[in-house]
Amino acid sequence: MNTYAFVVKAKAKSEKKNLFCWFSAKSDSRAEREMLNILDDADITVGRGADYQLPQRTDWHVVDDLPEEGVLDDTWCDRYTLGEDGRSWILIQGAAAPILNVETQPTHELADNSEPSDGEFISAEGVMQECSPEAAAQAEELVQQFREKDMTELHAVPTLSFRHRLLAQFITEKEYAYHIDNEQLNTVRQLEMDTDNSYVQNLLLAAENVEGMKKLRDFEFWRLTDAVKRVFPAEKATPDLALMLQFMKAWKTTDYIDRGLLAKEWINGNRVSTIQRTDTGTNAGGGIKTDRNADYEHTLDTLDVEIACATLPMDFDIYNIPGSIHRRAKEIVAAKESPWKEWSAALRKTAGILDYSRAAIFALIREACSGITPFPDRMTGYISATLNEYKHDTPETRILAAARQIDSAAVVAGVMQGTEPVESLDALSTEYAVVGKAAAEAEQSHQHETTAQPEVANPGGGVFSIEGLLATPSNEVAKQEVDHVQMEETDQSESKVSDALPAVEGVDAAAAQAGGINPADILAAAAPELASNVAADLDQKITPAHQDEPKSPEIEPETPVIEPKADMPEPEAAAQQWSAYFEPGRYEGLPNDVYHVANGISSTMVKDARVSLMYFNARHVSKTIQKERSKVLDMGNLVHALALQPETLAAEFSIEPEIPEGALTTTATIRTCIDEYNASLPPQLSPDDIKALLEAHNATLPTPLPLGGAVDETAESYMALPEEFQRIESDKKQTAAAMKACIKEYNATLPVQAKTSGSRDALLEQLAIVNPDLVAQEAQKPAPLKVSGTKVDLIQALKAVRPDAVFADELLDTWRENTEGKVLVTRQQYATALAIQAALHAHPTAGKLLLHPDRAVETSYFGIDDETGLEIRVRPDLELDVDGVRIGADLKTISMWNIKQSGLRAKLHREIIDRDYHLSAGMYMETASLDQFFWIFVNKDEGYHWIAIVEASPELVELGILEYRATMRAIANAFDTGEWPAPITNDYTDELTDYDLRRLEALRTA
Repeated sequence: MNTYAFVVKAKAKSEKKNLFCWFSAKSDSRAEREMLNILDDADITVGRGADYQLPQRTDWHVVDDLPEEGVLDDTWCDRYTLGEDGRSWILIQGAAAPILNVETQPTHELADNSEPSDGEFISAEGVMQECSPEAAAQAEELVQQFREKDMTELHAVPTLSFRHRLLAQFITEKEYAYHIDNEQLNTVRQLEMDTDNSYVQNLLLAAENVEGMKKLRDFEFWRLTDAVKRVFPAEKATPDLALMLQFMKAWKTTDYIDRGLLAKEWINGNRVSTIQRTDTGTNAGGGIKTDRNADYEHTLDTLDVEIACATLPMDFDIYNIPGSIHRRAKEIVAAKESPWKEWSAALRKTAGILDYSRAAIFALIREACSGITPFPDRMTGYISATLNEYKHDTPETRILAAARQIDSAAVVAGVMQGTEPVESLDALSTEYAVVGKAAAEAEQSHQHETTAQPEVANPGGGVFSIEGLLATPSNEVAKQEVDHVQMEETDQSESKVSDALPAVEGVDAAAAQAGGINPADILAAAAPELASNVAADLDQKITPAHQDEPKSPEIEPETPVIEPKADMPEPEAAAQQWSAYFEPGRYEGLPNDVYHVANGISSTMVKDARVSLMYFNARHVSKTIQKERSKVLDMGNLVHALALQPETLAAEFSIEPEIPEGALTTTATIRTCIDEYNASLPPQLSPDDIKALLEAHNATLPTPLPLGGAVDETAESYMALPEEFQRIESDKKQTAAAMKACIKEYNATLPVQAKTSGSRDALLEQLAIVNPDLVAQEAQKPAPLKVSGTKVDLIQALKAVRPDAVFADELLDTWRENTEGKVLVTRQQYATALAIQAALHAHPTAGKLLLHPDRAVETSYFGIDDETGLEIRVRPDLELDVDGVRIGADLKTISMWNIKQSGLRAKLHREIIDRDYHLSAGMYMETASLDQFFWIFVNKDEGYHWIAIVEASPELVELGILEYRATMRAIANAFDTGEWPAPITNDYTDELTDYDLRRLEALRTA
């Protein structure tokens, strides 16, 4: 056996550390294979596209701090480096083994928030240099003990297995350990094998199941175990494995600087998954339980949606926000509309904002004056002074918050002073009559704090006293009430209180003695019925339980109706006019969007539950699965609209526009149009024309004399100069330089000739000097359009001169933009749908059903399932009453062009069963009281639109009803238990079918 050592170098871009490993092998080839096996076991890839290079064999370096055999070590290259030969290892200057963490006081401790850098080791010399003389003497003594100690008793923690590394830090108290001795290693091994120690076993199991945990460094292991011991003290009950796993996952994914805050939140009982920060970097909170659902993950993004809901003017239950309100809020957030963006910017900077309840956020925003949003400083001060929390998660607080919607004391005082109409007392008494019963029910299970909040008393007889609400509170309590007004009105009473004051004089008399009159007396005078009810309710509170009590009729809540906004699109505005909740009954003309978000379980939802309850929960309860609109579904809806409701086609679908004759479609047609335009323009001077004009002009100018290359040529030019430029005196020598100077002086007096080279623009500049009028005329001519560039460039150029031109691309782009959010339909799809419509209407049976004058289309039914009590809803495509027989039908588009005629009926039956059409039919017939049900199947393949009318037999309907009821029971049980099981929950053995068994037997005997 030979010993081999390998180094696996990390690539620079990976920012990882080099790895070292040694082991024994029989041969070189086996060693190379073993090295690759070790890397594969550690999930490390090497080579092209990976973080590490291929393993490189080195010499085996025998030292005391070798890692364990066969273990990948990422600290070796911190202490040793390869020599120039690329094989031998050399100790890095200044690197040494760390000081042993022995029982004596350590001489070097990390600060609470310090983090040792990669490869940082503490040498004895470095310790003695940094410490005082006394500490240096202690360090020297410790180093001596370290040297005298048998090095075989020390074990480097980074070389141990993952479990031993984790437990080594777990048993260390003050700081992380780099070495442990034999005694500590034995302790670690005993803890690992102690299956009765649930705490340690849960710690190990949880750590092994956290992704990336094994890649942590040793000081991070120590910080993890320290946090676990603080969050889950050993002296208390053993923590649940799932809870410890949840904490470790949160700790691993949390930033280093936030892990301390995370542990603190868990110690306080707040099971947060991460530490959220505000826009200013402070802790945003989110761990305190408020009035939101327990499984509701509250983040700054969900806060934005709640802020958007609070800015809407409609009344709704803030604890059960309607789908239409929620969608509108998301639109506000996406478009960053005002005043949402101002409130969001201010609240996202507020420390601990996620710890405030939804009611507190709504009260804060809806009580603010509208003119505060343009002033950030005023908003900050308002939030600081107003944002408070006050038991918004209790039922009685919600009721009292709703009651505080009307400032009762202000109303009474206004009536007394004549500034408030008498009818206000009717509204006030009606409001408290509505909320009173709910307050009494909440009082039975919750203790009221009489000193901190007003009280709605319950004298009996189904009526309630609001004297506690009218009593003047202290300044602190009054401010607290104003700070937490509930903005939502969840119920409105249909009952009416008796007439107002018998005579206005009574109010005036009461106003004259306002100082000595109880406000409750004013209400008694204004609303006699309410006053009598208050007295009866007081009797109920003081009457023994066995005494008979009068009962008043229950007040049925009025279904709230959402008013549309003025700037809302027409389809959405129409949808907003429907109520947020539908009572059991029949509803005609209900829009699709309203029906699909309404209350109740539809047949489609039941089908999802038959897939699995886990899928039902993900699609319709937790809504973690969001399905995009299917193109196949769009085609089916198009056929439905043409066949059943052609008048609604324009409202729901946008048909691809037809390209008009003469429209410009291709780049070639656009260039042809540009060429025609350019040809119609007056011709412009070409560069050759301009050059000829310039040359003609230059010909009229005197020619400059040449300087000459030789003395004779220069002398000849000099003699041709006028006498006044022959400035060389006769007694002086006529040198070439002197003559050239005279020639240059003469040439400088001559007119400058125009340049005849360059671009057209340059030639025009020269021509402007010579003939400016001609150039001005040329500038008046329109420039021809360019015929080069992209198609978009050509379109823009042509539109500048021909704004009436029609471009096919622009028509199609406008259609594709789909600003109204309709379903886009191509011309081919529309032609196919029209052909299907014609086939349906021409069919002898389908046409009678679809075109019957008494038919009802897309009627919605809401009901209650008798067995489970769950709300349900159905929406058959078509219903018809013929001689007292109620007939229902669904139109289904299919694609069966390749099914043989002999097997078509079996295929249609399989389609009905597989898609649970029979379940929908049973649900329709029960809820909508139908007697017969038909399916109208139409084949949608182009040119092959055959139709089949299939009636649901009584047995098929019965099967669908039984399957529907079984599924509803499963849904109800899941809602009750909170458990949504997966489709397969038990392990099983796969068995052969009869066909497989026959094949097996045939092969055995072959």
